[in-house]
Amino acid sequence: MTEAQMTALERDYSPSTCVDDIGAYVGQYVKQSAQMRKIHAGGLHENVSYGAGARNNMDIFVPDGAGPFPVYVFIHGGYWQELSKRESAFAAGNFLDHNSIFVALDYTLAPEANILQITAEVKAGLLWILRHIDFYDGDARKITVSGHSAGAHLLAMALGLDWEKEGFTACPFLAALLISGVYDLRPLVDTYINDALGMDKITAVAASPLLHLPDQTCPLMFSVGENETAAFHKQTSDYQMALAKAGFDSINIPMPGFNHFDVVLELGNAKSALFAAVRGGQHEASSSKHQRIDNKPDGQRHQIAHGKLP
Repeated sequence: MTEAQMTALERDYSPSTCVDDIGAYVGQYVKQSAQMRKIHAGGLHENVSYGAGARNNMDIFVPDGAGPFPVYVFIHGGYWQELSKRESAFAAGNFLDHNSIFVALDYTLAPEANILQITAEVKAGLLWILRHIDFYDGDARKITVSGHSAGAHLLAMALGLDWEKEGFTACPFLAALLISGVYDLRPLVDTYINDALGMDKITAVAASPLLHLPDQTCPLMFSVGENETAAFHKQTSDYQMALAKAGFDSINIPMPGFNHFDVVLELGNAKSALFAAVRGGQHEASSSKHQRIDNKPDGQRHQIAHGKLP
């Protein structure tokens, strides 16, 4: 669909209307990710499965040396219907250079899977990482997660997991960085974006993090490129405001001069504000405002916090 054929709402939810050529940015994802796989082949574990689906897998890049290492997980975007982990390793080298494991998480795309199925897959993938990353010398107590665009939405949904039901005393991640996400899916129902997703209004409500705030969460960071549409800026500000009303603080990371597609490439830049925020999250413990108070004995608390119920 061309921009001239779009409605005003569709243009506002089309990040490509802010750039001359979206293909140039996707090309960078592809080229840089391929370079990372070649340069760091020795520490790369490809297609590690977390579920039964063909795309229920991840690529895990492990630094040289002795662990356990902090872990960074990236969930790609593409409006739930494009891209994959193959284009999502562009920042791997930067994290490896800073002695962190880098994980690119994949999931089934629409229309093969619907939005609720995709959300369930990402939740399963993150739980798998929490329970098995130690096999790759990762420290499950030091996991930071980020998502871009659709990936930010999926991360927000995953943060709403019932962590106690899953065997954790609280949200187990050190921090979460949500970049250029959509947190209220209702506006998408009447747009071309929904052609592959097939959401009705009931499903859009069920899949909107804005309408299902978590009972607890890890420290949250948000960012949107300066040169993005008003809709994307509003989605983030509305979600942050709702979280604040629910008692959850969050940090906003301004990204002047960046658009929806190049902002995420800054994760590969060691001097960028986004990478600094992630590194800060890897070194800070979760604050009490983001966790429930646990009155269990210390030994039992340690077991449950690592998903190892007695």
